[in-house]
Amino acid sequence: MALPLSSGPGASADPPPAAAEAPVNILLVDDQPANLLALEAMLSGLGQNLVQAASGREALKHLLSLDFAVILLDVKMPEMDGFETAALIRARERSRLTPIIFLTAADRSETQALRGYAVGAVDYLIKPIVPEFVRSKVAVFVELAKKSALLAAQAEQLRASELEARTLADTRAELVRDLEHKNKELESF
Repeated sequence: MALPLSSGPGASADPPPAAAEAPVNILLVDDQPANLLALEAMLSGLGQNLVQAASGREALKHLLSLDFAVILLDVKMPEMDGFETAALIRARERSRLTPIIFLTAADRSETQALRGYAVGAVDYLIKPIVPEFVRSKVAVFVELAKKSALLAAQAEQLRASELEARTLADTRAELVRDLEHKNKELESF
């Protein structure tokens, strides 16, 4: 049984359920609109926010303002391919741990897969992909992101409770000192 950390107004033993139930963002990156549509159809049943990007540059712009539970990233794209995009994603502190799943139809070689893993991919899937596999893999990262958000909320609640406890202890110590001072005055009177 969990005990409340604080009995102050608005205090609760459990973090707000919204932290665990709020939808997370999933970034879908592919230069082919049909592939983006297919990915959206595969993942729409998860009930999360699906954000589409038609290029690596567009994906990087989304990463400036949003955090993602997972990124599904096409390997073969014009201008900036998936490997370059992944390297830039990993270069930013805010997104360096965001899971990346590479998707490709172009190259089935182990060399390309190894290159994907070398730039930080958690998986490398070859098209045509099985929708159930993609949904299952993405669902795992969605759940991990939600658990991380819940832990962060609990940690923040703990920090706030510790600060409140320190403030109360300081106030109590000041009151005790004041009371001792008044007792000494009273004794000398």
